[in-house]
Amino acid sequence: MPQAATDPLLVIDIGGTTVKYGVWADQRVQRKGHFDTPPTWEGLLANLLKVQQRYDLNFRGVAISLPGSVDPVAGKISGTSAVNYLNGFPIKATLRAAMGLPVSIQNDANCAGLAESWRGNAQDVDDAIFLIIGTGIGGAMIMDHRLVTGQQHFTGEFGYMVMNAEGGTLSELASPVRMAERYSRRQNLLTAVTAQDVYDAAASGDAVAQQSITEMMHWLSIGAFNNYVSLNPQRLLIGGGISARPGFVAGLRAEIQALMRANGAPLTVDVQPCKFLNDANLIGAVRQFDLEYGAVTAAPAVSVPTP
Repeated sequence: MPQAATDPLLVIDIGGTTVKYGVWADQRVQRKGHFDTPPTWEGLLANLLKVQQRYDLNFRGVAISLPGSVDPVAGKISGTSAVNYLNGFPIKATLRAAMGLPVSIQNDANCAGLAESWRGNAQDVDDAIFLIIGTGIGGAMIMDHRLVTGQQHFTGEFGYMVMNAEGGTLSELASPVRMAERYSRRQNLLTAVTAQDVYDAAASGDAVAQQSITEMMHWLSIGAFNNYVSLNPQRLLIGGGISARPGFVAGLRAEIQALMRANGAPLTVDVQPCKFLNDANLIGAVRQFDLEYGAVTAAPAVSVPTP
């Protein structure tokens, strides 16, 4: 049956540990679910086909968010990603053949940027940069309402920035996950702790926890400052679970503005949290699909490559 522009989309967010999925219909993500990321391509494909069959809907396409340097035209990841078996593999063509539908793919942080520019807290500005804070630090850049990806699809990988003489990167120094690991080592703890545990300890007066958080914010503010003075966006948006923490974005904004004053940069910073949290990648994947296909329907037959 031909697909129409009003038909639902199957939306998928492939992560290093979890695959999230849902249905985009009536202008929202619904009927959501998830499964552990399988260790092989065969396992991933089998699970995705089960999801498609379980919904039993006349989908107009499949919109996918995934990690790594994603080339949406070639339909594959160049370089490395958190799901090693997808690197260099023709994901788009293979899924298109297996699922019988048009498929779009885009980097997960880029999807978050697309979601915010389309319907979130960046829709009222032309230019914005995004810091997506999690296990590492990803990002995206929107200029003139367009996603900027660069020659090798690496624009926005701010976590790779080298921040000190020892070679520490922004992801290593400013990730909440890495911060919790440093705290655990300093306290000689035998069990792993989360960033939330460190914040709880800091609130109880733990000086080591307080220092760990201060250091994380220091490096994060420097990374954000460097992006601000290099790219001069209208707005910086902060994503990831920690962005919802009360006072986090306001504290980061104050530190960035202090760096502006200390370094004589005549810029007033506009820092806001992302509107979308858990659904950001799924919503951005929808936007990528629409940018590629609009109301395009049928997918031509293609052969299925062997991984």
